[in-house]
Amino acid sequence: MNAVAFYSNTGHSRAIAEYFADKLRYPLLDIESCGIDNYQNLVLVFPVHCQNIPRAVKTFLKCSASESLTVIATYGRMCPGNVLYEIQRKYEHSIVAGAYIPTGHSYIEGDDEFSDFDKLTVILDKIVNPSEIRLPRLYKNPLANIFPGLRSRLGLKIMVSNDCDGCGICTNICPRGAISGGKTNRRCMRCLRCVGGCPARALSVKLGLPMRLYLSKKRIEKIIIYV
Repeated sequence: MNAVAFYSNTGHSRAIAEYFADKLRYPLLDIESCGIDNYQNLVLVFPVHCQNIPRAVKTFLKCSASESLTVIATYGRMCPGNVLYEIQRKYEHSIVAGAYIPTGHSYIEGDDEFSDFDKLTVILDKIVNPSEIRLPRLYKNPLANIFPGLRSRLGLKIMVSNDCDGCGICTNICPRGAISGGKTNRRCMRCLRCVGGCPARALSVKLGLPMRLYLSKKRIEKIIIYV
């Protein structure tokens, strides 16, 4: 079975996955609902979370198998971390191609989406003619693994307004059961799926000073491709 699988909370990674699925004519699968399977050629697209691999992606990689794996990590034009190297080191998949692709940042409203798809054709060629590669180790902030959830809570707060009608959609779509009635708990990882999915637009975000300072840094536009 060939497939393009994705994990996406705000739609940035899904847009990249849709490109690969269309060009390769592979089925498009959401890893949160597709179940575990064995794949011949698998393209996996996901966002970097605080320079780390999202929990859902770790679970998927641990339980699934593939003969040829292509890993595409999207990042919000800040530091992409070292997630591709970590995937190759920790999971038993034969990686044939990889990339870090800059997309809009989830915490910056109106941030530009990735549009330079022509540069990704070299990855398509490698998927069709696979051979295993070794991924290099990149820079990762030494603080990235220290209480990422706490740092996220300090950096951003999800606010609920009087427009909330108690529909419960935010609770149903939250991947970690971290919100009820528009109010988050300690399990919240600030993926903002609830904010984007609220039909009443009753949820908004408030950035703390540490996050505002972080987002004011010079943006990174570099596409890094490994074939």
